[in-house]
Amino acid sequence: MADRIASFQEKVEKNPKQVFFRYSLAQAYFEEGKFEKASSEFKKCLEVRPDWMMASLFVGKAEMESGNLQVARQFLEMTVSLAEEQAHEDPMMEAKQLLEALDSD
Repeated sequence: MADRIASFQEKVEKNPKQVFFRYSLAQAYFEEGKFEKASSEFKKCLEVRPDWMMASLFVGKAEMESGNLQVARQFLEMTVSLAEEQAHEDPMMEAKQLLEALDSD
């Protein structure tokens, strides 16, 4: 997996404006359990595309894993709004379930 991270890091360095490489790097960090790095990269994706619902969802998930529950809530609520606007039911349901989990803690 480290090779995958290194590969995407190299692609981001060569093409810093290519947001899809950055998203893939963030995904690799997330899958590796490097949630703070993942969140940071997903947030950079949102700077370029603020309506990127999946990036918002993954920031919420990464922040939950890191214990930053208020930040997680903010991004999960944003995900629900974006999913409603974009008519994406599955991510909306996932974000709502994660918000319920936050409420039950």
